[in-house]
This record gives sequence, C-alpha cells and structure tokens, in this order.
Amino acid sequence: MKRHTSRMKLGLVSFGTILLISLFSTILMDSRAPQSVWAYGESIHEKLRILRMLIDTIQRSYVEERSLEELMEGAIHGMLERLDPHTNYLPPDNFQRWNKAFEGFTGIGIYFSMVAGWPMITGFVENSPAEKSTLQSGDIIEAIDGHSTRGMTRVEIEEALMGTPFDAIELTVLRRQDKIRRQRVRIARSHLNINSIDGAYMLTDGVGYISLTRFTGMTASELDEALEILTQKGMRALVLDLRDNGGGYLSAAVAVADRFLPKGTLIVFTKGRLERSFQEYRANGTFPYEKLPVVVLLNHGTASAAEIVAGALQDWDRALIVGTTSFGKGLVQSQYRFSDGSALLVTTAKYYTPLGRCIQRDYFGMSKDQYYAAAYLNESPQTSREHATEVFKTPLGRKVFGGGGIIPDVWADNHSADAAEVVRELYFSAGNVFFDFASRLLRQKPYLRSYPPQRFASLSISDDEFQEFERFLRKNHVDVGMKTLRQHASDIKFLLKRELAYLAGGPEARFWVNYQRDAQLQAAAGHIFDAELLLQREAVAQVLKQRD
Repeated sequence: MKRHTSRMKLGLVSFGTILLISLFSTILMDSRAPQSVWAYGESIHEKLRILRMLIDTIQRSYVEERSLEELMEGAIHGMLERLDPHTNYLPPDNFQRWNKAFEGFTGIGIYFSMVAGWPMITGFVENSPAEKSTLQSGDIIEAIDGHSTRGMTRVEIEEALMGTPFDAIELTVLRRQDKIRRQRVRIARSHLNINSIDGAYMLTDGVGYISLTRFTGMTASELDEALEILTQKGMRALVLDLRDNGGGYLSAAVAVADRFLPKGTLIVFTKGRLERSFQEYRANGTFPYEKLPVVVLLNHGTASAAEIVAGALQDWDRALIVGTTSFGKGLVQSQYRFSDGSALLVTTAKYYTPLGRCIQRDYFGMSKDQYYAAAYLNESPQTSREHATEVFKTPLGRKVFGGGGIIPDVWADNHSADAAEVVRELYFSAGNVFFDFASRLLRQKPYLRSYPPQRFASLSISDDEFQEFERFLRKNHVDVGMKTLRQHASDIKFLLKRELAYLAGGPEARFWVNYQRDAQLQAAAGHIFDAELLLQREAVAQVLKQRD
C-alpha cells in the first residue's frame, strides 16, 4: 500500500510543478528579479493571496482545463516533495485505506483474488463472520446484495463488502464440486481488526516462531496470547519474524520490546527541532520472557516500528539479529487530521536506538523512487556497513552500526529461493492462473481439507498434474512456451503446491510449504544456540560487574 500511495503522489507532483513554473514565469514577465519567488509577500496572508491569484490565472488561462482540486493537491504535493520522503498528505479516501491497516474496518472478513473477472474467496480474517459462515475458500462471489460482481473493480467490491456494523449482506456464491452449485449466504457485518500476528507455530521441539506483520493497538495482547500458547507447547527459544513489517504505532513497538527487556531499560528515544520532540521510552513491565533466547529475523522490508524493536534488542545484546539490512526508516510522523477526512503525516523527530544510533538512512539529493529503490541496494554485509555512518559497541563489546537501518549480526538472504523471472511474471499475471488451477485440483481432491497443516509439506504435484497445468494454460491462451515451462518445472510445482495448501489448509499449511524454501528462516532457527550464548555472556558480565 505504501508503494501505491507513493506512486500516486509522484503522479500529482506534475501539477505542483505547473504551479511553480507558472509563478516563476509570471515574475519574469513582470520584469523584476527578486531573490525568492515568494519575495512579494512578507506575511503568510500575502503569500497565500499570491497563490490564490496563481490558481485563478491557471484555471482561466492554462491550455488544458484543470480543476481546483487537482491544482490544490498538486501544490500540496509539490511543497511536500521539498521535505523528506515520509512527510505525506493523504486525501480522505487514501487516509481511510491507510488507516484501515491499523485501526480495523467494517466488513465480513474475507480475502479474495480476481480470477477470470470474478472475485474468488482465498481466505478469511480470523474469527470473522465470514470464517464462521458456510463460505469456503475457492467460492466465486457471483453477486453482492443481488448486484452482479462481473465487471466490478477490486476497490468497488471491497466497498460493497464494507458498511455499517451489524447490517446484513447477502452473497450469491458459486461452488464447483461434482457440478456447479449456487447458494445464497446472509452474513452480518462487524468491526474487524487486522491481525498483527500472521502465524505462531512450533518450528521444532523447544523453538517457537512468531510472524509479526504490523504494529497496531492490539499487538501487545496478540503477542501475549501467542507467547503463552507457545510456552504451553514447550517453547524454550523464539524466532521473531519481522520481515516485511512496515511498522505502525510506536506504543506497540515499545510494548513488544518491553516483553523481552528488564523494567526501566531504555527502548528508544526521539529528537527533533523542538524541545518537546525529545522523548524517552522505557520498559515498564515485568514479563516471564526476559531470559528467553530470541533470534529476530529482518529483511529490506522491515521498517520503522519494527526497526525500533530490532535495534533495542540488538543494542542490549538481548537478541541475535539474522537476515538482511532493514529499510532504514527512522523518522517520526505526527498525524494531523483535517475536517474533510484528509490528513497530514509530518515528520517531527527522528528515532534513535538506546545506544544513540539513528535508524534513518540518508535521503538527501534523492527522488522518492531513488530513495525507495536504495533500500534494496545493501545486498551484502560489506555494502551495508560501508553505507552506515557510525559504529557503536554494545555492553558485551559487539559492533553495531548506525545511520543505515539495522544491520544484522548474521547475514542471510533468500536469493536461492527466488523463482526465475518468467515464472514470477506468470505467477503475477492478471488471470491468477496458479490460484485458479489450484482450486481445480482441490475440487478433484476434497480430502485435502482434512489434512493437518504440517502434512502439506510432504504434498507433491505429480508430472500428470503438471502436464494438466500446461494444457490449462494453452486453453486459457496464456502465451508461455512449453519448453520454458518444463525448464522451470520445479519452481512451478512448488508454487502450485503452495496455492493448493493455502486453499485447503489455510495460512499455516502455506507456512509449512514455504518453510521448505525459506533459507532465512532456516538460518534463524539454526542460530538459536548463538542467541542462548548471548544470554550466558550477559549473565557472566553481570556477575563480574557485581564483583567489581
């Protein structure tokens, strides 16, 4: 979503440029040469009057018609482009979608993909009305409240599914079994929170795993529940997966770090231009996980609040960090909401880890596209450390680096699991051919729905099924050479297996299939002993300190 919003803003900048060029041209035609284009007005009211005159002139005289809304948004985005990459203005619709990921939404709780122009149910929000209904993954939503979904866009379908809590909605769904069956399902909407935790499983005897995907108001309670369940299953060490976690609420990040640090320990502090922007955040609870060995898993998509957690645990030698360098987003955005439903997310401070490391990486002299692309350039521990601006030492004497995200203690990437480009293009093609074909396989094998999740790891796509997939592609006029398909048969079979597992067994079944190729997660699980060693070294250091 962030990337989508970024692209939208870049598209609007052209209008801001039009305004600036128009203003500059007007001043040149006036035959005077002030040092600043705004030099005519000494007060903000005079400058706003100039801006209003500019907009009036463009609306009357510009070669193409432009609405007031377009010009005003262009002026806003043109101004914000002069600041940092994370200060953003969100119009009402965009702010509503952005906020949905953290504050929840009203709906019935389904995930869907567009297949051959129809929405197909792919899964359910946990404990949602849809999950408790008779709906199944693979069902085609033919109509919503009697209105056909054929030709509707994804956004239009989402809006039709949302509404007022407790209001009922009627779905007409098609289910393909021995024959196509049509049924109507009536479901009451409710307020739904987006889960922070994507999965909590036992990887091996004694090693738990939690995937934390965002930081919301519910994160702390979700984490407590997951930790308690895993502890009851015999967890003696934890892999905390923060990959592709783009952040969220600062308070939630502090609460997560609090679970693993002693009371009073500094977690993060902020500094900005104003005195009130200096804030310290410390652990304030006592939890039974302060001595639990922890490995934190990062990648280039780990950002903001997730980097705060990783940085605090690394600074205090509390966890071993495994993966690739994080995104490097250490700017504090204060949220200002306006009466029309829009909002300004303006940077007011920077985040610093307990040792004083600035999480934010350099963005000066870069366009937004260059800035976001640069997050993926640190492809090795050497280049990451070269881009870092400062070196610090932890209490145990380990080197950590500042000014360029969180650099892991153990480098591990997933390049070996990457599919070939031609396979990725096929997988993300508009027809969702992998998902569509997997749903056909599930109709042939309905017994898969009764499999325990871990069993899907041993599932296989046969050569006959692969050939059936080739025929399916030809029938649907998907232009991929059969020789190319057979060259990448292993990747294609894996992706089909993963889709089939998800349809039949849900997210946990897909997790166990993914684990077979997840080199980063396997590396994290393989370094549990090093995380245990950190705690032992810390204990020794504490004893020596007390003797002194």
